[in-house]
Amino acid sequence: MPKIDFSLLKSKVSDSASLMPSIANKKILMGFWHNWPAGHSDGYQGGQFSNLELVDVPQDYNVVAVAFMKGEGIPTFKPHNLSDEEFRRQVGVLNSQERAVLISLGGADAHIELHIGDELPLANEIIRLVETYGFDGLDIDLEQSAIDFADNKTVLPAALKLVKDHYKDEGKHFIISMAPEFPYLNLGGKYIDYIQALEGYYDFIAPQYYNQGGDGIWVPEANGGQGAWIAQNNDAMKEDFLYYLTESLVTGTRNYTAIPADKFVIGLPANVDAAATGYVIDPAAVVNAFKRLDSAGHSIKGLMTWSTNWDDGVSRNNVPYGGEFYNRYAPLIHGETGIGDRPTAPSSLSSASVTETSMTLSWRASTGPRPIETYTLYRNGAPIGHTASLTLEDSGLTPNTQYSYFVAATDSSGKESLPSKSLSVRTVGDITDPEYPEWQLNHRYSEKDGVTYEGNMYLCLQEHTSNSGWTPPVAFTLWSKVALKRHA
Repeated sequence: MPKIDFSLLKSKVSDSASLMPSIANKKILMGFWHNWPAGHSDGYQGGQFSNLELVDVPQDYNVVAVAFMKGEGIPTFKPHNLSDEEFRRQVGVLNSQERAVLISLGGADAHIELHIGDELPLANEIIRLVETYGFDGLDIDLEQSAIDFADNKTVLPAALKLVKDHYKDEGKHFIISMAPEFPYLNLGGKYIDYIQALEGYYDFIAPQYYNQGGDGIWVPEANGGQGAWIAQNNDAMKEDFLYYLTESLVTGTRNYTAIPADKFVIGLPANVDAAATGYVIDPAAVVNAFKRLDSAGHSIKGLMTWSTNWDDGVSRNNVPYGGEFYNRYAPLIHGETGIGDRPTAPSSLSSASVTETSMTLSWRASTGPRPIETYTLYRNGAPIGHTASLTLEDSGLTPNTQYSYFVAATDSSGKESLPSKSLSVRTVGDITDPEYPEWQLNHRYSEKDGVTYEGNMYLCLQEHTSNSGWTPPVAFTLWSKVALKRHA
């Protein structure tokens, strides 16, 4: 496509937001940022994300993707609670810290419909947004039908090439990234056309390793050479899932397309409220997967999370998540310096006085260069309480249910330790009523089928096949609770 003059769109403002910080040869910790207010119990576990100012996103996040650019016709963007000038000022603050701010196009609920002839209008709108707000690039986050709807696969890459070439002529580097769900990266998958069309133009790809439930990868050499299916929601094999899927994608093997390791970023949810599945309970799985990739000569560019707002959010018990994601992984991405300055992980986590609905967890003290102020106990990945002592009771549990725990220490300067080794404990209780078997994923249910889920009994209202987003407590149009507790 010939060069097009976009000079009339040039902003007359010269400030920090006019910069386009380089991410070349840098490891990145990327976080999405919500351009909408928090609602009540928005999370998958009933938590609430934080109404976080852009300037308050921790500096460890050196790439921030503003969600979302969308809308009918040519998609666009408008700050939901700030003036254009104030939003640009905040982008400028991040730019002055050598941090890039991208506009993310799409999202799970976005209807993006582009047609041949929209290339120039879309390029105009992207450049207008860059010049108005100071964005440093665009992240493609099309999902589901929007990926291959209308002429999206042709028009969007063509428009982005126009934009990138325009800023290259100005001596600036406009960043192009993508955040596809990983199953769309199979050979012949929906995102392959974008990757091929933007070859030589895109800067990195951050596949989402979450919300995919039982989808995963077949690894022939696993299980002693007998092969194994490693699913995204298999917590026991999380390290292997992270390693083998990433290795497949950076080498173009096991039926996946190839993405260069230096342009590859793993996408994970910030916590259990941020995604239906995919949360990494034991962060050692991430650390070890990175080490294995490094040893195999496949060092990748970094980590992405949905989202910075959830990283700063609270659980349904109103316990702060407290920047868990960046506390855990910023040292991994930005270098090992500073890890020795953190408290040691608590040790010897154990349980006692286990009943149908409660138990007591205990651990040995952490040490560090500064006094330890609090310990945070996590159940199934979510923080459930803080204490200055070495023991904490967890109550309100479900009978005959297995829970996973770990504990982390925080010192007087606010630095959190790496987590303890996890501990799995099952509460006391009877076996499941045979008329109400445990709910299963990817199972076909008929009307009036009974299931048990988290200790409660439900009757099926409509025939359907279960998935990770339609659990009985959430899918109230599919299930009706028939008893408060099995053992009440």
